[in-house]
Amino acid sequence: MGWMTLLLGCAAVLASANTDEGSTRFGYDRSIPLDVGVHSTTQRGGASILDLDYASPRGGRVPAYLVIPQRRGPFPAVIYGHWVNLKNSPENSNRSEFLEEAILLARAGAVTLLPDAPSARPGFKEDSDPFSPQDAAVLAHQVADVRRGVDLLAARPDVHTNRIAYVGHSFGAAVGGVLRGVEPHIQALVLMAGVSSMRALLMSDEPRMVEFRTKYGEQRVKQYLDDFDWADAVQYVTQPGKARVLVQVATHDEFGRETNFRRQAELVAEPRTIQWYDATHALINNE
Repeated sequence: MGWMTLLLGCAAVLASANTDEGSTRFGYDRSIPLDVGVHSTTQRGGASILDLDYASPRGGRVPAYLVIPQRRGPFPAVIYGHWVNLKNSPENSNRSEFLEEAILLARAGAVTLLPDAPSARPGFKEDSDPFSPQDAAVLAHQVADVRRGVDLLAARPDVHTNRIAYVGHSFGAAVGGVLRGVEPHIQALVLMAGVSSMRALLMSDEPRMVEFRTKYGEQRVKQYLDDFDWADAVQYVTQPGKARVLVQVATHDEFGRETNFRRQAELVAEPRTIQWYDATHALINNE
């Protein structure tokens, strides 16, 4: 993947999108069979953990964990979207990032689905071109796969179909931002250390952004932003009247100034709540 993955954990992509084009780009055929395959089931901490996969509407298979309470439902459900930090934290850049939280939620009485993003699947190769279309393509692929995950949960008799939420970190937050605008079956979202507008960040006074524009030229950067504007989370998280959002922001995020991240958080339309944490981009407390 390109420079956005390395700098921002693929926190978001681009800006000023056309909503109709975005809806088309993130759409899929709901009539495609889910074709769920369960490979193993383990018991841990009062939860059943199913290692499974299902058919991606964009081709291939989506590896995922399904974590289920060991009691009778129906239950609310949560889909988790992990971050993508392949350079610095590859061991957590997959469905395992939130597995411990999923087990805790199972004890509390919730079903969780934890899918791998395309970047965590066998055969994925990063494109080193900073202007590659790969970032936008991966985002669109993951949005479609999560929407298919909503279908998987809704098809289960132990899930309340009107009580499905989404939690995403960094890249997963960008996915959640788009989901807010295109997936009506998700009733609430938590966006952790995400970026609402990539254009605003890339064209900002952040030193890394200034350096990038200086190296490649502002015109080339702007053309790239224009070419992939349909993939920007800002087009979707700024739509009013959508699902409620909790925005979680780090005061010591290493990818930018607190003031810029404050502006990014405030772009999210109501209904939303913004909470700050004494933490880095990983949202781990600074102690």
